[in-house]
Amino acid sequence: MKFLKFYFKKVLSAICKMGDGLSYFWPLLAVASVLANVKIYKIMWDDPVKTDTYCGISLWIFLLYIIATLFLLHRDKIWQFCFATAIGVFLFLFEGFIGIALQSAPTRFAMEHSVPEGLPHYKPKKYEADLSEGVDSLNETTYLQIRNSFQGGIYEYSFYYPKLPEGIIYLKCYEVTENLPLSEDRLGWASCQQVSGTDHFACLVDGKQFTIYEGDWGSHYAARIEVWFKDKKGNERKLLEKIYAVEGWTR
Repeated sequence: MKFLKFYFKKVLSAICKMGDGLSYFWPLLAVASVLANVKIYKIMWDDPVKTDTYCGISLWIFLLYIIATLFLLHRDKIWQFCFATAIGVFLFLFEGFIGIALQSAPTRFAMEHSVPEGLPHYKPKKYEADLSEGVDSLNETTYLQIRNSFQGGIYEYSFYYPKLPEGIIYLKCYEVTENLPLSEDRLGWASCQQVSGTDHFACLVDGKQFTIYEGDWGSHYAARIEVWFKDKKGNERKLLEKIYAVEGWTR
């Protein structure tokens, strides 16, 4: 017990020293927080996917700012603490404004990548529609079934296939006209499904959810959704592709 108390005091002392040191830089943290949020505001109109990274950075900076402000009290810097607290309230309101703006900021992605006239494509099924309806083992185009989820840009998919060994099934998605990867950083793991393998036609993925971030609610564009398979040895192959009219998830 004495051993644990000794190291607890050491850790607590180290935290206090770090906090005290951080409190000297609270003005820089305030400036960094403002710059991060300005960056978010600038890019959210053209590249909404990248805003997630900057939102994370902004949150960490703001948390460090709060810690630095609290440790001003530890150093008995009362006036600095009051001034830093007032600025902290402004930063909080500013971040709230950015959050509201993110919810409604439109992008031009769908406008610049409209569905080509005459392009054969499918539309996702309605929310809560039966994903097994229309599946035919003799018709490969029915193996992939996609429906809208509770918000635009969020989808659920089911996938049927004949004989297949043990491995992983996942999706890749591309905008059709320019072959642009969609939600490349997230789609793979979000749609990933471990399968035990089958020797007959079966449902391998049942209602797995994924999100497409490019675009906005109500603005549709053509996306090629590909189903990929990776076996236990790491060999990958494409099983199927299907073109859908999709919309992006608006934050």
